[in-house]
Amino acid sequence: MSGLELCLIGVAALIGSAIAAIAGLGGGILLMAVLLQFLNPLEVIPIHAVIQLASNSSRAVILRDDVDWGVVWRFALLLLPAGMAGLLVAGVFPVDVGSILIAVFALVFVWWPQALGKIASLLGSGRQTFIPLGAIAGFLNIPFGVTGPAIAPVFRAELPLRTAMVATFAMAQTFGHLAKVFLFAADGFAYFDHLPLLAIGISAVIVGTWFGTRVLRNLSEQLFGHLFRFVLTVIAIRVILVALFS
Repeated sequence: MSGLELCLIGVAALIGSAIAAIAGLGGGILLMAVLLQFLNPLEVIPIHAVIQLASNSSRAVILRDDVDWGVVWRFALLLLPAGMAGLLVAGVFPVDVGSILIAVFALVFVWWPQALGKIASLLGSGRQTFIPLGAIAGFLNIPFGVTGPAIAPVFRAELPLRTAMVATFAMAQTFGHLAKVFLFAADGFAYFDHLPLLAIGISAVIVGTWFGTRVLRNLSEQLFGHLFRFVLTVIAIRVILVALFS
């Protein structure tokens, strides 16, 4: 991977982490879309997991006093066994199909968020919802890599306070990414072969978290939403076109 490509991924990781520091979610999809420009999906998902582990854990540490551990432990309960099941089907999806599915998922999140909320609401209500939710997220995390936008509405419904939602969601996602990192390592993925990329990505998301929690909260929510939607839409469309015509 060239120096320019590493820099582009570092910028995406920084911006994505800053976005997540404000909105509580969304940055992972941006990073995923950029990583797909340079790597195939089965490489992207474990690398993305390590970088997002750093992003979510740093955000959770900053907001640790607002974490609702009752929600977190329920969500984390079945992550690992469900992830093992997901690992069994991860290689079934063709590379191009996987790229398209991830890109379409990003577009649905941006342009039709109500659909994701309706899907999440099918699990019911109350804190016991987070046990099956964690199992679903753990399973889908392996072949698809990003499930945050689909499960976030459940967290928002249970945790109406913004700080509690952001902190608890970050901690839950930390456990989700930790499970992914462990499972891919156990399956033989060579993380050490990607040390320069991981080092740049981890450093960038930590800076992005710091930047986002201090500066980006001052931006207009409307302006921020338009910018995020435009950038992510362009990236997702490019991923689809590259997959279709490669």
